[in-house]
Amino acid sequence: MLRHSARLATDLSIGVCSRRTHSAGFAGQVGRSGTTSHVGQARLKGIHRLGRLSSFWREAPQRSPGLEPSYLPTLMEAAKASSSSSSSSSSLPVVRVVEQCRVSPSIDGQPAIGGEVSIPLTFWDVLWIGRHPVERLFFYRWPGLATPHFAASALPRLKRSLTLALRSYYPLAGRLRPPQPAPSPEDKFHILCTDADSIPFALAELCGDGDEYPSFDQLAADHPHGIDTLRPLVPEIPPATGGDGLTALQVTVFPGAGVCIGVSISHAACDGSGFTSFVKAWASTCRGLYSVFYDTMLRCKDVKWPAMEGPAVVQSTFLLRRVDIQELRRQVSEEGAPVAPYSSFVLSCAYVWVCLLKSAAEPPPPPPEVGDAAYLAFAVDCRSRLMPPLPSSYFGNCLGFCFVEARRRDLLSDQGGVGRAAEAVARSVGGLGKDGQVLQDAEEWIPKGLAWLPGRPLSVAGSPRFGVYGTDFGWGRPAKVEVLGIEKTGAISLAESKHGDGGIEVGVALRSGEMAKFSSLFAAGLKDTSNGDGRR
Repeated sequence: MLRHSARLATDLSIGVCSRRTHSAGFAGQVGRSGTTSHVGQARLKGIHRLGRLSSFWREAPQRSPGLEPSYLPTLMEAAKASSSSSSSSSSLPVVRVVEQCRVSPSIDGQPAIGGEVSIPLTFWDVLWIGRHPVERLFFYRWPGLATPHFAASALPRLKRSLTLALRSYYPLAGRLRPPQPAPSPEDKFHILCTDADSIPFALAELCGDGDEYPSFDQLAADHPHGIDTLRPLVPEIPPATGGDGLTALQVTVFPGAGVCIGVSISHAACDGSGFTSFVKAWASTCRGLYSVFYDTMLRCKDVKWPAMEGPAVVQSTFLLRRVDIQELRRQVSEEGAPVAPYSSFVLSCAYVWVCLLKSAAEPPPPPPEVGDAAYLAFAVDCRSRLMPPLPSSYFGNCLGFCFVEARRRDLLSDQGGVGRAAEAVARSVGGLGKDGQVLQDAEEWIPKGLAWLPGRPLSVAGSPRFGVYGTDFGWGRPAKVEVLGIEKTGAISLAESKHGDGGIEVGVALRSGEMAKFSSLFAAGLKDTSNGDGRR
């Protein structure tokens, strides 16, 4: 099993273990000697054909100080304004740090890279500098768990397997550095990696009991819970000497109930696909080193809890089962949809988009430049869309953007609103560049995004294709996987159903009043298949 785990970790890291100084970041498979493989050169040709676009991304960071590119201030201000809505709460769970350490890719005196490596960021990576990191919480049920037992048995395995995983994903232990002044050859944003690199790792436990603090089952359930109850479970990425750190990890024990693994990675280092491949490589290695047998009591039924009271902003998970998606497909078909059926992704986005528009509590009148338009935007994995394509194991950012625009009045219509939304989403997806032309409008991504900000566009984080519920450290599948940060960006999150039934989980963060209305609308639209609570 260990050999299989190690092989899987290696397979997931193709394109990461080797690189070339001043080439194109993670874009090619590069040898440590400084030479790019023929495959890497072929892949880079498609990227370098961007010409003026490449020049724009190369020069943009140098036009502004620090780590904040000149084309991002508006987005940064929006993110700060959003984060201010998540104020501190008197009902925060008490998290006590038991141990703090740093985990290095170096093992048994063997360094990960044998020197110093500089990895220039691609224009895909630069786009995410200064943005909210990629954060996830993985909740695992473990009845009867005691912190000393976990620290003595499971924790060493977690650290050891993390070291092994980081040897393949060593850039995550590096530091993000801005362009260096002449005569330094480092004229771009880059990730600096050395043999002394390490990442912060914390073991914590939840203290207190009774009704004052949310329980593990409450946090792992799909019902609304305050954003501030989740924040203490995910670590902040601390600054590093000579640059900005990229990764932070925290394991929080819920005595007698379970454990939560919080992972935070700078979005400049990787996208959601790369994030998931790293965590799964870590989990696979840990599972190979540490197998625990559970009896059927660990597969106990989920306990349903009433909605929690708390701060104004709450987060909840809604489930679109396979039968729900089929019902939406039937409804849309009756409304005159094209013969070709819409995908589950298209239908899920369309349905949630319409429900959110209807649930808005007295939405402000749109600015004149927005008019009657409603906006949706989501990231698109470009790995397979390039010509020649990049391998699915390519690590780093490789996301394009899909912009969807529709008339608000059409989406709010009681008749055909979801169908019109699905048509708009499918049309935009179908309009993505083919034959390697997915980057043909890349110069417009930032201007269009900024122009759409006044219209409060809905965005999408995550993807059902990531398979996050397959992240098994040896304790079984997660009881819940939560995406953090959507309350800051106005996004919804998507993941595959925890039940493995082909459904889709939708994470939503709203003010409590809007959440109640959204929940009602969500359930009402699926009344033919729902059992009445909207979450099933």
